[in-house]
Amino acid sequence: MDNYRIKIRNRIILLLILFISMVSVYLVLFLNQDKLVKSSNDIVYFHGGVLTSFGILLILNVFKNLIAMKDEKKLKKLYIEEHDERSIMIMQKTGAIGINICIVGLGFATIIAGYFNKIAFLALLGATLFVSLVKGIFKIYYRSNL
Repeated sequence: MDNYRIKIRNRIILLLILFISMVSVYLVLFLNQDKLVKSSNDIVYFHGGVLTSFGILLILNVFKNLIAMKDEKKLKKLYIEEHDERSIMIMQKTGAIGINICIVGLGFATIIAGYFNKIAFLALLGATLFVSLVKGIFKIYYRSNL
């Protein structure tokens, strides 16, 4: 269990680095808006909402891992949750890793496109939502059929 504890500690560090870098990049882009192409308010609000929601999810995940590290029972529960064979099979059947990479890539492209072109922003946002919807449908299907 000590190896898993080290893995959780490294995950917490990675999540905190990701959170700090997200906030830093957003602040740099937000403070340099006058030098970039003028975005509509809808896109600026979308960027703020995405940052806020991802930030909250990251911080909640950090707290979940910190709490699990302090309590042996919760650490075992988290270990079992992550190594559940049924969940692993569902992830393999749905191609979860590849789809997650696509969703993250499309999400970053959507945010970047928002600073340059509203039509490209909306097209990429639609593509991101479509891929997420397909992933969700597959996940629901395989959870009910496996």
